[in-house]
Amino acid sequence: MKMTHFLFAALAALILSACGEPVEPVPVTLVSNPAELVFDAKGGTKELTITSGIKPTVSTDASWLSLSEGAFASNTLKISVTAKENTGTDNRSGSIRVIGEKQSLMIPVTQQVPQVALAVDKTSVTFDRFGGETVLTVTSSQQPTVSTDAAWCGVKAGTIDGAHQTAVTLFAGANRTKDAHSGTVTIQCGNDKLSVKITEDAFSDIPTAGTTALTPEMVFNAMAPGWNMGNHMDAISNGVSAETIWVKAKCTQATFDGVKAAGFKAVRICVTWQGHIGDAPGYLLEEKWLARVEEIVGYAEKAGLVAIVNTHHDETYWLDIAKAYNNATQNEKVKDEIFCVWTQIANRFKDKGEWLVFESFNEIQDGGWGWSDAFKTNPDAQYRVLNEWNQVFVDAVRTTGGNNATRWLGVPGYAASPGFTITGLVLPKDYTGANRLIVAVHDYDPYNYTLNDPLVSQWGHTADPAKRCSDKDEENVVWVFDQLKAAYLDKDIPVYLGEFGCSRHKAEDFPYQLYYFEYFCKAAADRLLPMYLWDNGASGIGAEKHGYIDHGTGMFLDESAEQAIGRIVKAATDKNPDYTLQSIYDAAP
Repeated sequence: MKMTHFLFAALAALILSACGEPVEPVPVTLVSNPAELVFDAKGGTKELTITSGIKPTVSTDASWLSLSEGAFASNTLKISVTAKENTGTDNRSGSIRVIGEKQSLMIPVTQQVPQVALAVDKTSVTFDRFGGETVLTVTSSQQPTVSTDAAWCGVKAGTIDGAHQTAVTLFAGANRTKDAHSGTVTIQCGNDKLSVKITEDAFSDIPTAGTTALTPEMVFNAMAPGWNMGNHMDAISNGVSAETIWVKAKCTQATFDGVKAAGFKAVRICVTWQGHIGDAPGYLLEEKWLARVEEIVGYAEKAGLVAIVNTHHDETYWLDIAKAYNNATQNEKVKDEIFCVWTQIANRFKDKGEWLVFESFNEIQDGGWGWSDAFKTNPDAQYRVLNEWNQVFVDAVRTTGGNNATRWLGVPGYAASPGFTITGLVLPKDYTGANRLIVAVHDYDPYNYTLNDPLVSQWGHTADPAKRCSDKDEENVVWVFDQLKAAYLDKDIPVYLGEFGCSRHKAEDFPYQLYYFEYFCKAAADRLLPMYLWDNGASGIGAEKHGYIDHGTGMFLDESAEQAIGRIVKAATDKNPDYTLQSIYDAAP
């Protein structure tokens, strides 16, 4: 075909020449033989033959290739192409560019990776019932693909390294079912395939732990009064909790030494775990965050304080009851995560004494605080889900054994509201020979005075009627506490007020705030209700200004903070028979 083309061109040239027209010579077609090069991983040298009408220019864009040209003769150029050894894990490609007489040519060059037999260092993996993670080492020519048929086990493949090894992490959450788990992890590279068998032990029955019953008096004597390290380890931004987002100072040993010196017996360490929980299905807690919580718990232990650890602002994120109460699949997912998270927390602290208390949740509600249409229409739907969650919490803690078999556990009701708690809370099964559960509620009564309306700046029967919520301020506080007493304390079920407080008021109104604290805490103490002051570290006057003790040093923020805490401590601890709720009432400002 090429010869026919050449003869036709020559004939055309003769005709044109006969006609007196100048004729340009026909260029030699630029050709490479072979048209492409393929090297194995070892590299080496291969020959190219280039046919060209002129000596061509030859170059390459690949650093792993080198070119050596021979002599150009009879329209032919010999080129030696040398490839370096490929020790990497990716096939590589490049090209050789040839520029001839008004023509150019790109010659593709490829090189394979070393051929390494697919292998894995484990052929089977067994998780205990608490889950966890393990690492497989895969050897392969190229990046392997990894998958599993087990919904209960997650896999994450790292990046293959220069030694042709890939770390593959398997992670499983704690098993809350009575069925053992099994499955297969499949590892593939090209046409080669390996499998690893995986299993997880079943959740075992929790034995009943013999113990003595908690009484309201025991709990009150151990806890009252208590202090909240609020907006600290529970501070959160962009879905990730961090210690110094909302307060500047990190907690120190001096913090809790100062809290103890101020007269408090207990500290509630509010912890948000969002942003430090791994992917499903393992939900593995970040070691750095868990270790910091453990360090802070150690400060409380050294200071001689009872400590409560909870899940705090997580209700805005993964503990979203609004998405779970009418969606069974989502509810089961949340329960899996609760079980995994609390199993890990409990295991971390299983050897700590009874001075450490676990509290399942903070203020679980659907965003409406009991005023949403969904809740008002069918509150039982959300009560039921929260009761299920509290049971999962108890199961997770008790199954870890050790001191967790009888540890004191705080269980809040809906929104931690006294009224909703009394109405909707069903105490979980506890697996103990006697009750070790404590009902947890919050009380900022009345809301417009303690948290909200700046116009409500005074409290009590002697306050200016235009500046108070009601002419029954004291009566309302006592009524709430009496409701809790009748529902729980009279039945020997302890209760604690996990949060109470009052935003700081102006100097002229401060005597009413001191009166509020003293009356509130004395009314609680008379009913054996331990009370934990909410302290968010915010100094100044106004809404959400709940700072009393410096979270970094343990010192009082100012003289008025010291006065307020003095009233709280006195109300909770003074046993003088002449010091009564009536005597406080009579001494109102």
